[in-house]
Amino acid sequence: MDNFWVASLFWIGLAAVIVSAFYLPRRMMKKKKQLDERYVMNDHLARSYSWFGSLGVIFIVWFLSLVVFHSMIAFWLITVTYVGHMLSYAIGSAIANGRN
Repeated sequence: MDNFWVASLFWIGLAAVIVSAFYLPRRMMKKKKQLDERYVMNDHLARSYSWFGSLGVIFIVWFLSLVVFHSMIAFWLITVTYVGHMLSYAIGSAIANGRN
């Protein structure tokens, strides 16, 4: 049972660090009023480029999993990753369209 609790505490701690790494700097920037139009535009543009880059990486790994490794487990894991990637895009798109 010790391994379960150690693993649980590790993942909870890791989640807390990741959430605070995204939340706290953003909160400080809002307090200092550093989130102007230029920052927001650059942030959106960077996210767009990152989205296309990660989509390209998923397609390359998808190809490699079938052609080079011949592993159906890897193929299905990458397929689930792709579906999750595109589903999150669809949800974000729906939210963005709802606000405009």
